Amino acid sequence: MRWHDYVLERGSDLQLFWESHLASRKRDVLLVLAKGFDPRMCRGYEMLVSAGGMGRRDIQLIEFDEGPASPSQNYKAWVEHNLKKLESLVLDRGAIRKRPLAFRSPEGRRVESHSAVSLFQKLTDFSPYTDVVLDISAMPRSVCFPLIGKILHLLDDAKGRDPRSPPLNFHLLVGESPELDDAIREEGVEDDASYVHPFTGGLDRESSAEQPKIWMPLLGEGQRLQFERIYGLVLPDEICPVLPSPARNPRRSDDLVVEYRDLLFDRLLVEPRNFIYAAEQNPFEVYRQIAAAIMDYKRSLGPLGGAKFVLSSLSSKLMSVGALLVAYEMKSANIAVGMAHVGCHGYIIDEVPARAALQQRVELFGLWLAGEYNG
Repeated sequence: MRWHDYVLERGSDLQLFWESHLASRKRDVLLVLAKGFDPRMCRGYEMLVSAGGMGRRDIQLIEFDEGPASPSQNYKAWVEHNLKKLESLVLDRGAIRKRPLAFRSPEGRRVESHSAVSLFQKLTDFSPYTDVVLDISAMPRSVCFPLIGKILHLLDDAKGRDPRSPPLNFHLLVGESPELDDAIREEGVEDDASYVHPFTGGLDRESSAEQPKIWMPLLGEGQRLQFERIYGLVLPDEICPVLPSPARNPRRSDDLVVEYRDLLFDRLLVEPRNFIYAAEQNPFEVYRQIAAAIMDYKRSLGPLGGAKFVLSSLSSKLMSVGALLVAYEMKSANIAVGMAHVGCHGYIIDEVPARAALQQRVELFGLWLAGEYNG
């Protein structure tokens, strides 16, 4: 497995990692993040600046165009606050370059995944940086999934053509705060689910229409409507729900089973032995458990013509990364794995709980996905 050996740091250990990494030599760092109202928007850059070291600390700021009807438009004051804070952190350390990203086409179709793939076209877009850091704390999955996949593809393509070229380090940052996640909610869930571009997994091919479909949804609180709409898209032959265990709340997986009990057991007849358990705060463990389950099915169903697999992330951003890594690696190995998702019209934030959540710890997690350590 590509990420059998991995680098994952959190909190104070992540700070120490970056202090050591940036002190080893002059490093020019590009941080890619999303402009938005999420209070975690500046945490990643704040940590990088405090880590010291020589070199530029530039920012590629993605500006979402969700349309005038998006409820996210109601929080412009929060957005401006974050932007001013970011500008005060940058000063003479680097530059902020803005990149627009459209969520809808002129005809009204959702195109944010296609827009995300088009943000970076070639590896020279990252010249002359030694490290690219993608902070997905304030990015929706329909944007960060294709963006992670595209950057990994550019790196792998360059390594395949010239293995002697100096490696570009690719890192992810995720700001975890369950309290803040609870305060930010999706508004206006779309009527139909779809497959995230480019992770369609060949599920639209007629030649494999007869193959059974195995659906592995990562379960999260308050996602029942999304679950049902993704089920309507996939129409799986078998379901293997992924539960967070171990988790910060030891009863979280039990609570999720209770929340989805009638759907899973009464309506969809899911077998208890089908459940997959993976550590809530280790995306590489999620990656390992899902990949192992897919390979088990592939071995079992291979003599019968194989199967197609669908992943859906209805859980935390951190667990979602594990599912994305599976989809990317399987796509590279020509194994049909798609990622199904249902979008929304925008987001609303409960301001009082959100401000209270800011008093709690927002813990940064860092993943080193590719580069000098041969990931």
